[in-house]
Amino acid sequence: MPATRILILTAAGRTGMPTALHLLDQGFAVTAFVHREDHRSAYLKSRGADIVVGSLADVGDMRRAMKGVNRAYFCPPNAEGYLKAAAIFTAVASDHRLESVVAMSQWLSNPLHPAVHTREVWLADRLLAQLSDTSVTYINPGFFADNDLQVLPFVTQLGLLTLPYGNGLNAPPSNDDIGRVAAELLIHPEGHKGKTYRPTGPRLMSPHDLADSFARVLGHRVRYMNIPFWMFARTMKQMRFSDYLIAQYGQYVRDYQENAFAVNAPTDVVPMLTGREAEDFETIVRNHLKNHPEARRSMVQQLQLMMTMNLAMFRQPHTQAQLNHWEFSDPSHALLSSSSHEWRQFHEPRPI
Repeated sequence: MPATRILILTAAGRTGMPTALHLLDQGFAVTAFVHREDHRSAYLKSRGADIVVGSLADVGDMRRAMKGVNRAYFCPPNAEGYLKAAAIFTAVASDHRLESVVAMSQWLSNPLHPAVHTREVWLADRLLAQLSDTSVTYINPGFFADNDLQVLPFVTQLGLLTLPYGNGLNAPPSNDDIGRVAAELLIHPEGHKGKTYRPTGPRLMSPHDLADSFARVLGHRVRYMNIPFWMFARTMKQMRFSDYLIAQYGQYVRDYQENAFAVNAPTDVVPMLTGREAEDFETIVRNHLKNHPEARRSMVQQLQLMMTMNLAMFRQPHTQAQLNHWEFSDPSHALLSSSSHEWRQFHEPRPI
């Protein structure tokens, strides 16, 4: 068994879990850092991971988690305190002289983005780059397929894909593919120092294409309905998403509508690094339904969903303060990535 021990932050999360499981399957020792003990951490423990429960904002917890670790996957959630978590992780990783780090970045990473989370990701990437004795590699997926699955109840019960995407295009990657890419970079860090990889799905898709994929899997008609973000935000609030996350998501939707996620997509990163083709959206939906049989159509769930929709209209999130636009001397300095010359210069394909 390899002597290397690998730390996975947010190990019960969307990409932390598949990364940890892939590493465990390969015989690596894994320390799984989780916020709380639940069925997910219990499953990781049953598969052989060592569980550390703690806070990303607690230096003591990070030191405890990094004990005996050689490599790490840095992937905090989209939540308040991201930059502090990055600073703590960087400081402790420097003290422990880690061999390699794979860091979850963001396709939209931009120092002037209206979403504070994206501005902090841009800064965190540069903090991690200061680990001169560590091989740091970045992955910067675009808009996850998992985001589209959050409205699955509307799709299954009502035949409506209600999303505020306009006519934007995206090549949605699966959580599993992102996890496999992260795991491969942790297993074989040689030659990847300082590089950035963007895993995507196999093809660009419009929202209507997404609806057609849902329809093929579910066996009934699904229609895309482009809804205003204020309406979608109230639904997110009713689904118990935080005001902070809703605020950031609102800015990402604006970039989605302007085709920022279509730039340079799709890529060959998944097959190049993992040796297997990227999962298409239809496969992602089928796999999700296997694990969520309750999503199947039923009259009871249709009635519950109609009640949820009615209640959502009374749940207005308070998002503007969550963008921290006070950080700009002039609010007009904020720029979507799709409107940023600096961002496009480093992300659009260059002529040969």
